[in-house]
Amino acid sequence: MARSRVAPHSLCSRLAGLQWLLLTSLLACAISGWRPCLPEAVAADAQASLPLPAHGTPFYFEVIESHDARYPGDTPAHKGKDGGLSVRPNVALGDAVYRTVDTSTEFIGKVTSVAWDRVSGSLTVEFDPVPVQRIAVGDEVWIDLNPDPAKPRTTVGPGKNTPPAAP
Repeated sequence: MARSRVAPHSLCSRLAGLQWLLLTSLLACAISGWRPCLPEAVAADAQASLPLPAHGTPFYFEVIESHDARYPGDTPAHKGKDGGLSVRPNVALGDAVYRTVDTSTEFIGKVTSVAWDRVSGSLTVEFDPVPVQRIAVGDEVWIDLNPDPAKPRTTVGPGKNTPPAAP
C-alpha cells in the first residue's frame, strides 16, 4: 500500500502555521505588556496598601506556648498569637515585649521570631524573656506595632527595664 504524503499546502499544514502564528502573537502581547489581548492575570496586593500604624500602637496577644529548650543550647521562649490587624505591622527581631498589669508596664522580653498571616490578619510572635520573669501561658502581653526609630530600644540591666510610656 502506498503511503500518501501531505501536500505542503494542505489543510493540516495551514492549521499548524496558524497555531504557530497565534502562539507567537500571544507571546509578543505578553512581552510587550499590551493587555487588551490577555485577561488581567495579577490582582493588586491589598495588604501592600494597608497603612502603617502610628508609633506606639500596641498589639496585645496572649501567650499560647512556653518552652524551656527545644534543642541543646536553646533558651526559654514563649509564643503568642492574636488577630484583627487592619494595619501593616512594622515589627522586627529584637523589638521589646511588654506586660501591663493595672497601670504598671514592664519590659519582659525581646522578639525572636515574628510571622504575619496576611490572609487572617494575625501576628504570631515568639520572644525570649528577660531573666527572673514569670511568664505563663494565658498571660496577655504586647508589642509596639511601629516602634519610633528615634527612641532607643529598651535594654536589660540595672535601672534599664523601663519601657516607653504605656499607650
